[in-house]
Amino acid sequence: MFVKRLGALVAKASPSALRFGSSATSYPLPPLPRRALLYLPGHDERKANKAANLDVDSVCLDCEDAVAMSRKDDARKTIVKILNEVKFKSPDVAVRINGPRTAHAEADLDALFSSHVLPTTLVVPKVNEPADLDWLFGYIAKKCSSMKKKPTIRLVTMTESAVGLLNLRSIIEVDRQELTESGILVHEGIIFGGDDYAASIGATRSASNHELLYARECVVAHARAYNLQCIDVVNINFKNTALLAAEAREGFRMGFTGKQVIHPDQVPIVQTEFCPSPAQIKWALAVVAAGRAYAQDGTGAFSFEDKMIDLPTLKQCETIIALAPRDMLEAAAAVPPSPPAAAPAAAGTEASTSSSSTTPAAAGPGAAEVKA
Repeated sequence: MFVKRLGALVAKASPSALRFGSSATSYPLPPLPRRALLYLPGHDERKANKAANLDVDSVCLDCEDAVAMSRKDDARKTIVKILNEVKFKSPDVAVRINGPRTAHAEADLDALFSSHVLPTTLVVPKVNEPADLDWLFGYIAKKCSSMKKKPTIRLVTMTESAVGLLNLRSIIEVDRQELTESGILVHEGIIFGGDDYAASIGATRSASNHELLYARECVVAHARAYNLQCIDVVNINFKNTALLAAEAREGFRMGFTGKQVIHPDQVPIVQTEFCPSPAQIKWALAVVAAGRAYAQDGTGAFSFEDKMIDLPTLKQCETIIALAPRDMLEAAAAVPPSPPAAAPAAAGTEASTSSSSTTPAAAGPGAAEVKA
């Protein structure tokens, strides 16, 4: 019975009706996690082969920043070869093209759509205004116009400048109903490019990332408002594992769903930090189970383990469950939570205290009490 209730909760917590176009109402693909998005230089087949067996959520074959101008053509040819020949363990094989409305981007897309195997995800950098996406959708529509069966490609856009940040809402709201109905592009996430953004505002990069705080929070707010993934900045100090773990943990607590990485050694650290701990998952499942029991009696706010729980706390618990890997959910579900011992509180009683609670659920997925 408990496992059935867990399954229903997971289904409810999963984004089954996410908004990815101004007129779209349904989500055509199961969501893919992108806790770590690993960039690989598109012209380096050796690195792609080495990364094929990595346990990483997303690999991204790069045709942009990781490739010198003199190697762009080599990168396109190599990426097509990799797509057709290399079998990645990662469920998400992405390609980052060059900035929209450029000759390089056109050449990138021409090469990709000549491939027998298309990437799972298209990453588009330097999206600064709605016209950039209008161009992208129009160009891909032309490339696919003669196809009998239209492909479905996931789309992740990058915010990398002050202008792009200010235009982010209008960029997300670009009307792409025609393309999404035909299943060609599905906008799933936003990547924040911290280094390019810092350059655009004249800021100096620091280990604390304090100069990026406003922009990071803004990207999270926009992404969450439109049910998109939000992927945090790169840490270029790939040998400083303590700094990387702290930065990933901070991003997770801020609401980011993943982080860009540039070295295979960064992957397990980042993917561990962008995952709720077993204690958090156990707490979330117990709170939700108690909440459902009280809801049957018409109770809103209730007391659980000497904490006041209300709807916002329950929603945070659902977020924790949605972020938890299946094996951790199954392990937690194998031990049913104890029935709530506390009596229901009157609706509204001390409800305001829940917003300042320090329980793992109320404090968010990165609660220090659970995961230091």
